[in-house]
Parts: sequence; C-alpha cells; structure tokens
Amino acid sequence: MPAKICVIVLLLWCSLLPAMRFIPNSAFNPEVQNSLKPSLLSYPQSAKDDSISTYGNGLHIPLVPIPRFTDAIMDFFRLGKANHSLMSYQSNDRKFKADMNVTAGLEPVKKDDICSFLYGGIYLESQYGEHFELNTNWWNGIFLGDQKTAETSWLVDGYYNYSNNKLNIDNLSGDISYNANNLTLALGRGKFPVGNAISGSIILNDEVNDYGYILAEARSGLFSISFMHASLMADSTYNIYNNPYYNSKNYPDKYLALHQFGFQPYSNLNFFLGEEIIYGNRSLDINYFLPVAFWRAIEHNLWDRDNVMIYAGGSYRPIQSLFFYTQVLIDEFSFSELGSDWWGNKYALQGGIKWKTPFALPESPFADITTELTAIRPFTYTHYLNHTMFSTDGKPLGYPKGSNIADFSCLLRLPYRNILLWQGSVSYSKQGSFGSDWSEDYHNAFPDSEAMDNGTASWFQGTKTNTITLKSNVLIDVFAHHRLLFGWEGCHNDDWQNTLYSAWQLIF
Repeated sequence: MPAKICVIVLLLWCSLLPAMRFIPNSAFNPEVQNSLKPSLLSYPQSAKDDSISTYGNGLHIPLVPIPRFTDAIMDFFRLGKANHSLMSYQSNDRKFKADMNVTAGLEPVKKDDICSFLYGGIYLESQYGEHFELNTNWWNGIFLGDQKTAETSWLVDGYYNYSNNKLNIDNLSGDISYNANNLTLALGRGKFPVGNAISGSIILNDEVNDYGYILAEARSGLFSISFMHASLMADSTYNIYNNPYYNSKNYPDKYLALHQFGFQPYSNLNFFLGEEIIYGNRSLDINYFLPVAFWRAIEHNLWDRDNVMIYAGGSYRPIQSLFFYTQVLIDEFSFSELGSDWWGNKYALQGGIKWKTPFALPESPFADITTELTAIRPFTYTHYLNHTMFSTDGKPLGYPKGSNIADFSCLLRLPYRNILLWQGSVSYSKQGSFGSDWSEDYHNAFPDSEAMDNGTASWFQGTKTNTITLKSNVLIDVFAHHRLLFGWEGCHNDDWQNTLYSAWQLIF
C-alpha cells in the first residue's frame, strides 16, 4: 500500500498534459499547420499509443506475473498497437486513470559536419472523470559529435549549457486542464500557433521554446472567445548592478497577452478578430486580463509603453475537399499614409488553399496539398525595448522568416494507413535586408521625430536575397513502441546547402 500511494502521488505531481483537447475552431489549434518537422520530439504520439489500456483496477507494472513480463518483452518488438505501458493505474471507481512511459531517442544530423542528439525522458498522461486531464512530457539530452553544428540545431531554441565540452538541453511541456464540449480552461507550459499557416504564422508561431501560460476558450452559438496570458523569457539582460554576475541573471519580466473573438455564421465559414500585447519590466497588468476590452485603447492610457498588434482573418470551405484561409496583422498603420512607403505602415498578409486530393493509397486517408502566399512589410514585429520585442528567449513570435519579405510555399502530405507519412515542401522567398530582423531597434533607423514622421521603407529595400528551400521526410510509425524519421533539407541562396537527418524514438 505505501508503494501504491507513492506511485499515485508521483503521477499526480508530475502529471501535466502535453496535448490538451480544444473546442471546435479553437484559436490555438488551427486546421492548417506546418507538420513537416525535423525532429520526432516535435511529433505527437500516434493514436494507437494513446489507446494503451489498463488491465483493470489498481496499479499494474508489466514485470509480474511471468506471463505478463513475457508479453511485455514481445510487446517491445511488436508491430501495430501497443499492449503495455511502463506503469499504469486505474482507481476502483474508474474515474482516475494514468499511464507512465519512458522515452529515449537518437537523432543524427549531417550538415558540413555531423552531430547527434541522444536523449531520455518521462511521458505521463492521466485523466480524472470526463473533464480533467493532468499529464506531462519531460526530456533531457546531450549532443555528441561536432559541437558547432550542435549549436545550430533546431532543438536549441532556448536555454542550453555545456558539460564536459558537450552541449546539453532539456525541456518540459504540459498542462492541467478542464475540457468540455465548448469550454477549455488550462494552466500549463507549451506553445501554440494562431492562424492557419504552413510556412509559419504571421500572428503567433510555435517555432520557439515552450513558455508558461493560462488559457481559456469558450463557444456559445455563433460566437467564441479565446484568451491566453503567457510568461515569456526576455532576449537579454539589463545591466543595472556593479557585479557582472548579478547582471547576467537580470532578465526583465516579459509577458504576452492575447484574446480573440470568433464568429461562425455558417458551419463552413469562420471569422476572427484579435489583439496581442507584449509588455514587461513590471508585474502582471490586470488591464490585459479583461476578456472583452479593447486593449489598444487601454495601452494608450498606459502611456504607450507596450507593443500592441491587431489581427483578423477567416476561413471558408465551399466543398469538403477545399479549404481557403486568410489573415492580416497590423503592427502600426496610418490611413493618411495609406499607399505610401512610410515606414510605420507595418503589416503582414497571409492566405492559402488546402486541397484534399481524390488520390489516396490503399486503406489510407487522402493526400492533401496546401499552397500559401505571405507578404510582410519592413519593420513589422520590431520595437525598441528588450521586454517589448515580439519574441521570447531569442526567437521571433511573429513570422519566423522575418519581415520585408514575400514568400510562396507549398506542402504535400501523403499518408499510408496510420503507419507511414511522407511529406514534401518547396518555398521561394524574396527578401530585403532593411527592416527584416525582428530584433532591430527601429530607433536606430529613425533616430529623431522628423525621421519617425517622414522616414520611408520600401518593399525589398536593402540587400536582396532570393531563397529556394526544399524539404522532404518520411515518418515510419509501424512499431508498437518505436518510431523512425528520415529527412532532407536543401536551401539555395548563392549555392545549395544540404542537411540530412534521421531519428529513432522509443516510448515504453
């Protein structure tokens, strides 16, 4: 009995959900997302793993009795559905259920040199009743091989350190959530895309390190409201102490507040309007917790010290196989300067079409093709203070390819049953260097009031670059507890730069 109590306490204490449920047409779970990821740590568990069942009431570990242990050994090499998790528990009234598994993986990457990421972790998922979920996903790993190549890895999106001259990173995502048909309440750590996109969202992208958040969404009839308040990580420190060590830890507080209103007059037509605020260097601002307030007006009355953006968009499905989407984000705008090259006209446009083709492999979902156009004015997403940059921990929260850009992207997905997924994408970007970097302080380009009022920034101003990017990978998910990924990326500016990668992952 003491051992069972300790295990239950461990499951409850560690349990935070890595992928919670969402209401229909959730702002934080758009239908179109960039699904071509170069790491298995970015792919959710497959449905067959989520269906792992317990053996009945009580605590179950596949070590005893002997027949169960033998079957667990066979399960390690089994194809198809998994029969065992490392540890499972079900209460006598069947209200509380929990599964715990360990994860391990190896992900080699070859650019100019070769490095490999070796990691292990713990994956827990639990549920109480029909509405409460508490789960977590934690991993920790070390890079082997060339450490300069390791520093450029897509996995290094936040904190890292060196141990024995080897780069180390870790992460934890999860949440505690209440989920009903038209209501979600959650406290957790994670990241969300807002707005349909395959090349990266212009509103809020998820190619960043996880952050802590509180989230609420509700739907009633034709209307919905979505709210999130997140604790971000500033990109650098403020030097206010005489001791350099103190300054190295002096990261200012930084927050993101977002709310969105949805309107769905028909089942195949959806509109949304939202605001997002980046603020910091002070405590939580209660003004930005008002769910139905116009935050732009509030920010004016707080003496214009925060970074405010307004966005809107919609989607339309004329037939089941076609899905149209579009969105616009406004950072700054002046109707009097409409049509001019005034630098303060900062906005982003994005739209695309997803087509579910009539072609499918035997016993498989249909293939789909998504094409997308994105155009972003110079200096969009830029600001002038560390704690108001539209970023977290050195990564942009806006369009990940930057500003002063026009981008065309296409993504093809071809699944085979639920065991294999091939994806391929191509993109072409034309970009100017002037005002393209989110981290730029626009006061450096426009240092006085006259320059701020009259300065200009034209499309593709500065050094022009034309970039072609090709990507392809295949996810193999035929085993009960193992997954494999093989992929290639090619990027062409002046010449081709190629990256080969592979990955193996165990969840048991």
